[in-house]
Amino acid sequence: MKLKFLIFFLVLPFIMVAQHNFVLNGTCSKNANKKIIYLTYQVNGKRITKSSEISSNKFVFKGEIDFPVKAIICTDPNFYMTNLNSKIFYLEPCIMNAKLDFNNLNTIAINGSKTNEEFYALQNTTENEKIHKKIDSIRELSKFYSVKMSTTIDNALKIQFQKSLDSLDQQLDQFVDQNIKINRKSGFEFIKKNPNSFIAPDLLDDLLIEEDEQIPYDTIKNLYNKLASEVKKSYGGKQLAEKLIDFENSRIGSLAPDFKGNDIGGNLLQISSFKNNKYVLLDFWASWCGPCREDFPFLKEMYSKYKDKGFEIVGVTRDEKLDLWRAAIQKENVEKWKHFSIKENKSTIEDTYAVTAIPTKILIDKNGIIIGRWIGSSVENTAAIKNMIIEIFDN
Repeated sequence: MKLKFLIFFLVLPFIMVAQHNFVLNGTCSKNANKKIIYLTYQVNGKRITKSSEISSNKFVFKGEIDFPVKAIICTDPNFYMTNLNSKIFYLEPCIMNAKLDFNNLNTIAINGSKTNEEFYALQNTTENEKIHKKIDSIRELSKFYSVKMSTTIDNALKIQFQKSLDSLDQQLDQFVDQNIKINRKSGFEFIKKNPNSFIAPDLLDDLLIEEDEQIPYDTIKNLYNKLASEVKKSYGGKQLAEKLIDFENSRIGSLAPDFKGNDIGGNLLQISSFKNNKYVLLDFWASWCGPCREDFPFLKEMYSKYKDKGFEIVGVTRDEKLDLWRAAIQKENVEKWKHFSIKENKSTIEDTYAVTAIPTKILIDKNGIIIGRWIGSSVENTAAIKNMIIEIFDN
């Protein structure tokens, strides 16, 4: 009996670690004593950031989590991430070990986490590695030509170097797009085959962000429904469930979620007040967003033509610095329509309308039904919005 109790108390610490706590033991391959390394992750939407001083080329992070969670390890305290100073990985409620070069976290090796092994295996396919090598080589060439252009005084050579840089930028865009498509496809297949994996909610979240143009919402919802119950209970699983509800409520054909607050002039603004009276275009933007501001000329054209026929625009800003927001409105001469600050109103409107990128534009009809939704700034989106508005008011 005494032996059984002894065994129980010996294994108890390991049981506790496995169930609720994580330990990340780190070893640096080169001398990094006295340097600080940082870790951040989210638990139920709350960001947790830890730091650890490296001593004898070793460091340790400890914390409490109930489920595997995506994390970032970084050598920059502000988490300004580069390929060299940071790495995304999965923490798991267990003991993990990491080996790294402090000056190049891209080479980090982490073991002890099944979830992280799944994550890295998905990222490091042969196809992905080939594209990453091409992307890296293009970036190196871009650096080379940028240095050449900055050091030469020959204008003819400058023009030649700029043409090379432009060509490399186009190639880079193509390979980045190709990489996104490959990741989307591999992620989609992984979710179907691995409903018990804790990375599945994050992969579904990535698909959901682009669902307007890629994988339909119903397909994503069906994949979520097939996830294991334990995965649905995880931090990522619960956040995904909330996002799915927001997407469901803000899709084309849905009744536009109501919101209210004060506009830029301090007057009450409530979206439901336009019902049975006006068509409303919600324009999610920010003063620092170039593509957002590039859309203002055509928005001004539409507003000028149709404001007296029952057309209203409500600009919803992501700006943190409200003085820059107000200055941009004046500079762009768009004071005539309504403006709403997320920060000033402490609003959750972006979550409510499932806005994951700006610019995003959402058109609501007189019955309060969402009839159009566009992400990004493009010739195609501008044409689609114009055509819909013209068809509404000119027919």
